[in-house]
Amino acid sequence: MRPTSPSPCVPALQPRFTSSARVASSAPFLLVLTALFWGGHWVVARAVITESSPFALSFWRWATAALFFAPFAWKYLARDAAALRAQWKSIALLSLTGTGLYNGLGYIGVQHTTATNALLIQSVTPALIPLFGFLLVRDRIGPAAIAGVAVSCAGVLAIASKLDLQALLALELNRGDLWLLVNVAMWALYTVCLRWKPVGLHPFSFLFAIMCAGVLQLVPFYAFELATGGGVRAGTGAVLGILYLGIFPALINYLMWNRAVGEIGAARAGPYLYLVPVFGTAMAHFFLGERLFLYHFVGIALIFGGIWLASKDKRGSP
Repeated sequence: MRPTSPSPCVPALQPRFTSSARVASSAPFLLVLTALFWGGHWVVARAVITESSPFALSFWRWATAALFFAPFAWKYLARDAAALRAQWKSIALLSLTGTGLYNGLGYIGVQHTTATNALLIQSVTPALIPLFGFLLVRDRIGPAAIAGVAVSCAGVLAIASKLDLQALLALELNRGDLWLLVNVAMWALYTVCLRWKPVGLHPFSFLFAIMCAGVLQLVPFYAFELATGGGVRAGTGAVLGILYLGIFPALINYLMWNRAVGEIGAARAGPYLYLVPVFGTAMAHFFLGERLFLYHFVGIALIFGGIWLASKDKRGSP
C-alpha cells in the first residue's frame, strides 16, 4: 500500500505539523511523561484484570475518560461538529486502532501473561512505527533512527534475558504475548495514521470524538462478555484502577502523545516508548518490592542511548 495522496476513504485529510522551535522543544518532556504513565498502565491493568473481563475494562476505561473530558471538550466539539461528520471515516479508523478495541486486545493478552512481559512487548512498537510509515506512506528511515532502534532493542533484550545468552535463546511467546503483539501493531498503525487527522479540529474535539467512537465500537464486545458471564466486579481496587486508567494513560497521555507526534513526527517520537518498560520496572521495584539487578541498569542505559541516537535522525521528521 503506497498512497501518495490522501486516501479516498479518508477525504480531504492533510498532514498538520508545527515547526516552531519553542513548541517542538516541549515534545521530549511530553513524551517522557507519556512513557511514565504508560509504564503504570500495564502494572495497574494486570492487577485490575483479575476483577474484570478485557472488553469490559476497556469500555469503562474509555467511558471514564470521555466523562471526565466532556466538560473541557464540549464547546470545541460543537464548533467542530460539521468537520467531524465530514471526516467520520478517519475518526473511526483512529478510534479503532488507538482506543477501545486496541486496548481490549491488550487486556486479553495481559490476562495470560505477566505485567513485565506486557511492558517489554510494548518496546516493539518503536520498531514498527517507522516500518509502517515506510510501507504506508513511504516515510524515509534515516541511519540514526535505524541505529537507535537497534540499540534500544538490545537494551530490551538485555532486560528480558538477564544478560544470559541461553535465557535469550530460550525466550518463548505464550498466547497472551501474541495478543499483546497485535496490540502494539495497532498502536504503531494509529501513530502513523495520525498524519490523516482531520484538518482544522481542535485537539480536544478530536480526542473526545475518538474516545466516544471507541466506546461505541466496544459495545458489541462488552455485550457479548456480559452475556457470557463477564463484566466488572465492583470493588475499591477495580474502581481506583479504572479511574487511573481512564484519566492518566487514556486522557492525559493521548493529549500529550498526539501533540508530540504532531510536532516531531512519528518516527522520532516512537523511540520514547522504550522508556515504558524502564518506568514500569522501576514501579514494580518501588510498589511491588521486585528487586533490580545489573541487567536492568545495562538495559536501561542501552534504551536511553537508543533514544538519543534516534533523536539525532532528521529524515523521519515531518
